[in-house]
Amino acid sequence: MNVFTESYLRGNIVAWLPIQKKDSVCYIGDGRDVVAGRLRELSDCVACVPGEDEIPSGSRFDYIISLCYVSGKGMQTCFDHLKETGAFILAAENAYGLKYFAGAKEIGSMKYFGAVEAVEGSVAYTGEELEEALEAAGFASQQFYYPFPDCYFAMSIYSDDYLPKQGELIDQIGNFEAERLVLFDESRAFDALLARGKFREFSNSYLVVAGKKDFQGMINERGEQISFVKFSNDRGEAHNIRTLITKSRDGAFHLLKMADSEKSLPQIEHMKKTYQALLELYADAGFEINAYTEREYGAEFEFLSGYTMEEALDQYIKQGEYEKAVEKMFAVFDEIRACKNKKEFQATQEFQEVFGAQELPVGLLAADVCDIDLIMPNILVGEDGKWTVIDYEWSFHFPAPLNFIIYRNIRYYADTTAARRALNPQSLYKRAGISDQELAAYEKMEEAFQSYVLNGHTPMRQRYKESGKPAYHVSSVLHVIDELERRRALQIYFDRGCGFCEADVRTYHSKALDGTYRLEIPVEDSVRQVRIDPGSQACTVQIDRLAWKGRNDGILPFLCNGHKMSGNTYLFDTDDPNILLEQLPAGEKTLQIDMRIDSMNLAAAEWIALKIDAKYRLKKILKK
Repeated sequence: MNVFTESYLRGNIVAWLPIQKKDSVCYIGDGRDVVAGRLRELSDCVACVPGEDEIPSGSRFDYIISLCYVSGKGMQTCFDHLKETGAFILAAENAYGLKYFAGAKEIGSMKYFGAVEAVEGSVAYTGEELEEALEAAGFASQQFYYPFPDCYFAMSIYSDDYLPKQGELIDQIGNFEAERLVLFDESRAFDALLARGKFREFSNSYLVVAGKKDFQGMINERGEQISFVKFSNDRGEAHNIRTLITKSRDGAFHLLKMADSEKSLPQIEHMKKTYQALLELYADAGFEINAYTEREYGAEFEFLSGYTMEEALDQYIKQGEYEKAVEKMFAVFDEIRACKNKKEFQATQEFQEVFGAQELPVGLLAADVCDIDLIMPNILVGEDGKWTVIDYEWSFHFPAPLNFIIYRNIRYYADTTAARRALNPQSLYKRAGISDQELAAYEKMEEAFQSYVLNGHTPMRQRYKESGKPAYHVSSVLHVIDELERRRALQIYFDRGCGFCEADVRTYHSKALDGTYRLEIPVEDSVRQVRIDPGSQACTVQIDRLAWKGRNDGILPFLCNGHKMSGNTYLFDTDDPNILLEQLPAGEKTLQIDMRIDSMNLAAAEWIALKIDAKYRLKKILKK
């Protein structure tokens, strides 16, 4: 399977669109691909064409969708084939997308910085270029959406009405089409862009919804503008859902959760039962529970303003107030333990089906209901200071140790980034009273839970491990280059009558990083011999010039511990290669060196050297 083109997640980019069964849809793309299949689930009237110039003459559509590059002329064609109330939906790579600055190859040219430099073959636009091209084609209205990580594997889709918060943009799926560099931490860079109000300019991709004069925008069945979509569908089909934020005409926002397919409807319906159970469970604790309301096609939860507990802790860490961060974490732990009807944990059959059969110490406390995802990003601190549990999807109606919930809090907060690890996760486990035996068991429980969630599905992170292309971190690349240059450094030793020593040496590095040297080296009259060390590992050396400046002696006679190959190329099967010049003219002089050094594996060099020696021995025998 070609993950890049055939992954189920490719369909996310269109799955959220409010397309009705009766709507006519023109998809510019391969009618056999994942996106086309997803569109056919939404509409009974889907026409697929390979390019915009193939749209049937005289046809008009409610939706025209293209997820590939469209020229200005192509946009005009799409405009002409769109109904007055229709929508043209175009996915486009952002020429200034952060991933391109960070080292990803541009998808069209397949070159590093191809979009930034606008090289031939690039298919990326800037936001301004898209706006101008669509306006020139006749589109009177435009809505920009921002798929993340990009338009190919959109796991979240933001809009100007609802932009990401700091700390959200951390799930970079990976590169499947080509190798890439990693020049900086993209998550931290996105946080900085968000703080500076520059996310729109550097979003990796754009998804533009354009319409004519009567265009209403992306409106759902209740007349609400769709402002945000988050897909949680890289798991077992029975657990796949999506979260939406919509805005009604009065400006009020709504938080919705919907099943990704009929198979995951029970996952949504389960939340109603959980809501009532958590209200009872935490009646005496400091938690509010976000209100659940049944709604057609899903469930609605109260849209609350405030900041998450995760954001609060991050702010403490940013300010260097680590103990305050820890105190706040443990205040949350106290409320988790303040639930009603606690009793000694006993593993049930249902528990073992989800978390496996684990060896846990006796005496652990548990309640009849457990929200194991009661973690820092799922606790909202409201404007009134109240703490509200805003996502309780992963709740179970059987006992699990309260300490397991606390373990997951520490694991998924304090052990996720370098900055957060300053809190020392291991010390937090001990401070929370989690024993080593518990810790080992909870790690196995978490593995079993993740397996339960996946239910046989292979997630994208695993597919990336199996078939993703390499990502070369710049620090690692620089380390390799430094090590290569250290081993390939050319050293010149001078013998002034007392032999060679480390105190009388000059070191040179190849400026071109390709092992090529073009040097002019002053040699004083006091020097009796010169030794040239071409690196500190096995190598081949091609000598193009080794001569005294101003003379026409050709390549000087020398001794070496290498093997002559062909022409002026030598193989050194040692980690201490050297070339010795014994016959030096009197007076001051300048040694000119033009050579190329190519490092190689010592074992390979030794094997080749044996072949060279055997070849010359055979030549000698034949001459006799």
